[in-house]
Amino acid sequence: MIIVNKKGHSSDYKQYWIKAYDPNNQTKAEAFKIVVQEEMVWNLMEENNEYFALYTKEGVKPWIVEQIEVTKIEE
Repeated sequence: MIIVNKKGHSSDYKQYWIKAYDPNNQTKAEAFKIVVQEEMVWNLMEENNEYFALYTKEGVKPWIVEQIEVTKIEE
């Protein structure tokens, strides 16, 4: 589970990312950056929503979203 608390992109719009945290193990202050490789997926994500997510990290590369599903929509 993750909660997205911020969305952003690079100045050239070539990289999209979210700042998120796992509410079961972290606080909002511990949010970390996860790269979203598909712009369409990034566009569908909203701040303050909860998602079931699978994300990976290889070596020094950034965290990458592999799979994501909405679990709770903030009203």
